[in-house]
Formats: sequence, structure tokens, C-alpha cells
Amino acid sequence: MDTAAAVVAASTDIESCDFDDSSSNNTKAKEAAAAASAVVSAVGTIDDKKDADFDPITLPQSTHTLLFTEPVCSKSFQFSVAIATLSILCLLLALTNNGITLDGIGQVPANVGKAVKIAQFASIFIALLMEEEIPTGLYLLRRIPKTYFKSKFPELRYSKFVAASCLRIFMGYLFLVNVLFLLMMSDNVIDIFFDFIALQFLQQLDDISFNLARMGVFSKSLRVATTSKYFRTEFRRQTKVKRSKRIGFFLKAIYFINLMILLAAQIFVTVKQGNGDYQCKSITVIIKDEVWEESVVQMPGEESKAMVLVYPYFNGVYSQDGTSHDGRPVYVEQKKFDGTPFDTTSPEPKTISIKIPARIQYCKSIRAWVFMHDYIRKSTHHEDSECPWLLRSEETDVYDIEQVQGPWQVWAGVIGKTDVDITCNECNDNADCNLNGECTKDGKCECYDDVEGVQFIGQHCEVRLKDDCRTIYGEEFNDTWSVVPVGWGKGLFQEYDRPVYVYQGGSPLVDDDKDAVYLIYSGDRWFGLYQPGVQFLYGETYEANFKAAVMNYHAFWDRAYNSGTVIVSDPTTGDTPVGVDFYYIGERGNQFGPYGALYPLQLNNQTGRGYFRCNDTNPYLYGDPFQHINITGPGRRMLHTEGMFDNYVWLGGAN
Repeated sequence: MDTAAAVVAASTDIESCDFDDSSSNNTKAKEAAAAASAVVSAVGTIDDKKDADFDPITLPQSTHTLLFTEPVCSKSFQFSVAIATLSILCLLLALTNNGITLDGIGQVPANVGKAVKIAQFASIFIALLMEEEIPTGLYLLRRIPKTYFKSKFPELRYSKFVAASCLRIFMGYLFLVNVLFLLMMSDNVIDIFFDFIALQFLQQLDDISFNLARMGVFSKSLRVATTSKYFRTEFRRQTKVKRSKRIGFFLKAIYFINLMILLAAQIFVTVKQGNGDYQCKSITVIIKDEVWEESVVQMPGEESKAMVLVYPYFNGVYSQDGTSHDGRPVYVEQKKFDGTPFDTTSPEPKTISIKIPARIQYCKSIRAWVFMHDYIRKSTHHEDSECPWLLRSEETDVYDIEQVQGPWQVWAGVIGKTDVDITCNECNDNADCNLNGECTKDGKCECYDDVEGVQFIGQHCEVRLKDDCRTIYGEEFNDTWSVVPVGWGKGLFQEYDRPVYVYQGGSPLVDDDKDAVYLIYSGDRWFGLYQPGVQFLYGETYEANFKAAVMNYHAFWDRAYNSGTVIVSDPTTGDTPVGVDFYYIGERGNQFGPYGALYPLQLNNQTGRGYFRCNDTNPYLYGDPFQHINITGPGRRMLHTEGMFDNYVWLGGAN
């Protein structure tokens, strides 16, 4: 009689006793009680650990078992193969849905909140508790060696048993891989747990199908296969297997290794998210034509002053500087010349100022991404918020600035609205380079330089400079302007991803031997900057200063609109000044707006025809370039271009 039977028998004897005053019954009761006490004492001395070693097991009730208990040609085997194929297919489709393809891993969220991070790490432990295929497969291989298997089922092949167990292990790891990438791609707590339920269902298709087959839902042959003797045969641990302890340690080690791999992968992703590695490292920001005529500029050690702030002056490249604010990366303004950081020193600080870049960052206090500058304030009389924004997005919690939607609020003395376009400067293929360049392995566009008749400029090679337009001509005086290379290294003289055109001659208003005039794009307009007498400046000092000025040019801080600015274009995003209307800048003051009085540069004061053309064919010229100027006729208009003319010139009159 085994221990359990002894306990039952003793209990029966006790219950069968009639507890009256007779000595016979009392004696029996005492004997039964003593027997029960002895049994309980014996049970208390059983080594549960050793007893567990001899705990019998049976084959799992799963369609995976039918893969080695049923003949290959049987319907039961084919049914099991179909269920296994369906499970693997669904798990692979789940991987694809999570962004895993032959080309690599899909898009990992830029970052996630604390609640999601906690759910991600908690889900790793939950996944290991839910996953049962790996431990089941390893446990079967541990408990049922080949000799023992053949002694029980001599008619079956042990290799099929091993293959079925390996299939279990494979599906288990496929489940864990799904879990890992599911966690990496998730940005919502509820989605994580819902996806877990779906994955668990896919993994348990074999168990569900087996139970349905055993109930006779599918066919009689399947019901017979699922109720065969194989599922009732017990396997006990073999006492001679000394390697069982090593295998047991291996089983525990597998759990630990799986846990460490999942944790390490999730920690790796979490750290990279915190560093902003899954967000665009460099962006191009385009602010629409908004102007604040009395911006408050407070330079260190100086009194505040009012300056005209044309927001497109700050268009261009912004790059992460390695810092973060409120859990998001900070983007810092870069040079307009080549998209690299501004120099921190200057060869001539009094005339070539050191540029302090603007920043784009997230402010949790107002739940918005903002554009700001340390030296530009809204007011000198009132305290600003802890986040002194000049532009701010709509309220949002997104971590990736490219996901910001809707118009931005802009400060122009009062709050207004404007559009801000943000584009990532990284590429995935050549199409992102507008097919004008090659997307390199580090995600940057390398513009083609071997295309005949054209040169490509810009972060995405989007600006096309045709050879025909390297020299352009004005229609009034047939004045000539050309693109020139820089005097150092390779490349063009350019700003804001547009070529700079240098005046070559032809206008009676400019002294070709002394003066210099530049057409410079400054965010959304072309400005004509007049510099008298610079043609006589030569030498190493001048060249060093000129290089520093060109490479660190900024339309706001270098005051693209100043007394030396003589012409200005309409807003444009074109590649060159061709086809854009230009205007003389006349009187300046409150009456005339931020750019002063504007007089069309085109012939007959027309607009809509553009001033420059790309070639010298059929130029429209007067015989006398000044014959259209009548300083006494009616309808005259006064044009004051300080620095270009010594006196006022009256234009537009007719005799």
C-alpha cells in the first residue's frame, strides 16, 4: 500500500468507528488514530524534491505530438502540419506588421512616455511566463532519452520526436522575437497588452486544434488519433541519468539567457530613444514670410534695441547638438553657407560678429515645440514665460518634431499664425535626393557632379543651377551677374542653398572698377547688397575676413536689409533670381512697411515679368539707358537708394 492509500484507509477506519462507551470500539478507535498519526508522520518525512524526480509525465496534448505519433501519409499528420504552418505563417506576418522585412527593421518610435517604458519592461517578464513552447520542448528532450522512448514506443521514430520538439522550440523563439519587436515598436500601453493576447492566441493554435479534434469536431480519424494510447503512456525520470542535473541547469540557464537578451535589447532601444537616435539628426526648417518690425534684441552687455525680424532669415538647417530638453532633442541653427555649426571665433569680431544660433526645442510647460533665441525677447517691460518662444506649435506630446501638425503661432508684436515646414535631411534612397544625387550609407545625399549642363545644390540636391544660368542679365541695362566659385577649396559662393550672383558690369549706376554688388538669397527673398569701394581691398587679412563673413553669413545678424541693400525680390522658392520681380528700395520709414517703398525694377514699372534672364539673346534695351528717366514730367516718383546714388533720382515720369 502506498502513502496515499494508507492515508485513505486510516481515515476510513476512523470514520467507521462508533464512538460509544464500549471498550472494544474505543480500542479500535485508538488503533486507527495511531495508524493515521503514523501515516501523517511518514508523509511529513517525504522528500518532495526527490519525489518530484519520479513524477511521471505524459506526452503533451497538442497537434505537435501527432507529428511523430502518426504516419506521414495520414490525415492526422497532415492536419498537424497544416496547423503548424498556419501558426508559423501568422507569427511571420505579425513580424512583418511590426516592420520587420528583408530590408531591415521598421521605424522605432522616437521616444515613449514613462508608462509605456514600464509596460515594456514588465511585458518581458510576462512574455517569459506566457511562453511555454521552449520549456516544453526542452523538458521533453530532457525527460525522454532515445532508449527510454524506444522502450515505450518501439514502432515510432525518435528522430521525428526530436524534430517535433525542435519545432516547438523554434515557434517559442518566433513568439519571443515577435514580442521583442512589438515592444520596440509600441508607443501605447493598451496596444502592448492587446498585441500580447493576439500573439498568445497564435501560439496556442496547436492546443486549441487538438482539443477540437479530440471532441470529434473535425473527423473520426482525428478523434481516434488524439485519444490514442500515446497520450496515456507515462514516462518516469530515469535514475541512472547523471546528466539530468546538467540538463536541468541548462533549462534554467535558457530562461535566464532569454531574459537577459530581451532586457538587453529593450534597454539598448530605450537608451537610443533617450539620446534622440531614432529622430532625424538634421532638419531643414522653412518659415513663411512673416515679419516682426520691432523685435526686441538684447545683446550681452548692451541695451536692448529694436530690429526688423524677418522670420525667413532663420530658414535653413538645424541639427541636434547632443542635448535634450523635456525629454526631446534640441535642434540648433547651422551655417547658411554649408549647414555646419557656426564658428565660435571671428578674425574681426567688431565687423564680423560671432553668431549665436537659434534653437528649436520642446517645452513641457506649454506642451509645444518652440522656436527661440537667447537674444530675442518679446518685450523689455514684461516678464516672459519660462519658455520665451517666438514660434510655437499646437499643443502636442509627440517626441518626433516631424510629426508636429497644424499651423504654428508666431509672435509679431501680437500672436498670429503661420506655416512652418520641417523636412528631415536624411535620405533612404535616391528618390529622396530628387534623383539628382546618390543616397549614401550614412543617410546623406551626395549630389551628382557629372551631369552635363547642370549643377545640383541643397540638402536633397533640390536646387538645379543650369550652365545657361550661371550668368544672368537684367533687362533694363543688360547688366551682367555671374556665379563664382569660392576662393578656398571647392564649391560655389552660396547662401541658404542658393548660389550668390556677383555683379560683373553693365549698369551705369555702379562703378565697375570700384564697387561690388551681390545678389544673395536670404531665406525667401533675393537681396541686392551694394558695397562701394571693396574692389580695392586685397591681401591676406581681407581674404580671411571675407571668408569668415561668407561662411558665417546670417541675414538677420548681418542685416541683409540695411542702408546698403538697394534691391529686393518678391518672395520666392526658385533656384535662381530668373523670373522673379525685383524692386528698387526707396523711402524708408513707418509709412512704407518693413522693406521701404518698393518701385518695380522691370521695364515700364511692370510686375509679373521678372527682371533677370538666363542668356543674352534678344535683350530689351533702350538706345540710351537713361532716356526713360524724366526728372520733370508728371507722375514722377522719388527713388532714394542710399549708397548707390549720390542724390535723389526721379523715376517714372512721362512727358
